[in-house]
Amino acid sequence: PLSIDDGESQSGFHKGQTLLLVLLISVPLLYVFWSGIPSLPYGTSSRDAEILQTFRARMKELKNTYQSQDPSLWKRAHVSLEKRLNTSHLHLEPAILLFTAGREAERALRCLSNEIADAFAFSQNATTIQIDGVDKALLDSDDVKLEVDKELS
Repeated sequence: PLSIDDGESQSGFHKGQTLLLVLLISVPLLYVFWSGIPSLPYGTSSRDAEILQTFRARMKELKNTYQSQDPSLWKRAHVSLEKRLNTSHLHLEPAILLFTAGREAERALRCLSNEIADAFAFSQNATTIQIDGVDKALLDSDDVKLEVDKELS
């Protein structure tokens, strides 16, 4: 009779361990699936902070270099680009910056827009492309759209 009780208590002990193990595995899995699977590149907040810090440092350098620019340009660039950097999901579509200027400021605008795009891309270890709208002004709009889509992809 003693050995029968021992077997029953060990069997109950193993069932308890198995139940505990199942709970320890299933609760975190349920939490992950319930809250959504975090995207891989932005999985850690320290990486997000590093990206923002890098971007802000580069933008501060640019603001000091291009001191004659309107303060609203810097504010708008910061707000729109940091908003994109602060999102928690991975962006599969490109970030598109569109700048315009009069003919007399065309060269300065080209330099400035390239520098801002490079600062944004550098903070994420990404690349940039430049699409010159002047070259496409005389083309058919459907052809231009196809060409731009091809360049972006």
